[in-house]
Amino acid sequence: MTNSSSLIGMPWQLAKSQLQAAHIPFKVIIGDNFNRFFEIASEGYYVARITESEDMLHIILYRPMVASDFGHTLEVMYAEETI
Repeated sequence: MTNSSSLIGMPWQLAKSQLQAAHIPFKVIIGDNFNRFFEIASEGYYVARITESEDMLHIILYRPMVASDFGHTLEVMYAEETI
């Protein structure tokens, strides 16, 4: 592991194994998801934020949002001709 910022966005189980293999002390805080627009997954965590103190890393974890169907919507052509 080169730096702690490379763990941001990583699934927690993978990040945890890398930290343990590198013998880096850490403290975990599980954050509350305040997003009410997307559904929140009931399992798993991802690394959202890392702050470094003198003796350890403080890691904030969140549950991931469940993918919406936003990418599967149809585009609408608002203008058929160019003026």
